[in-house]
Amino acid sequence: MGAVATVGLAVTLAIGRPGPIVGALALLGGAYAVILVIDEPPLDGRAAIVGAALLTIGELAHLSVEARPAVTEEAGAAARRIAAVAVLALCALGLGGAVLAVVDVYRTGGIAIEVVGVAAAAGAVGLLVLAAREARAGEERDRVK
Repeated sequence: MGAVATVGLAVTLAIGRPGPIVGALALLGGAYAVILVIDEPPLDGRAAIVGAALLTIGELAHLSVEARPAVTEEAGAAARRIAAVAVLALCALGLGGAVLAVVDVYRTGGIAIEVVGVAAAAGAVGLLVLAAREARAGEERDRVK
């Protein structure tokens, strides 16, 4: 299944059509899911890496297809997009690792799960406060214009 997905992705990139990229990525993810079903690991630590890899493959495949006919308006646009994909992949890897850590803590239970819950609630409130500040600042900029 993984080999079929890889060949499908290669053919998709060769013909330059973005549509089938999603199918190839779904097949790659499905191949990983089949491995998990067969092996039945209690918690697979590679899940964050696989998720970040699938995200990176999809982003770079779309970048490859989109960059063919496009004329870049300024020098370094492709390099900045690749850097953004790298940052996105690292964020996905970190977030996936954090989710795996939380799941592992939840499985073990105890006071650690309470601490993680409080930290998550505080983080959520902090994000809401930042979003509200940004929205207020955007409204003020709109009023000035």
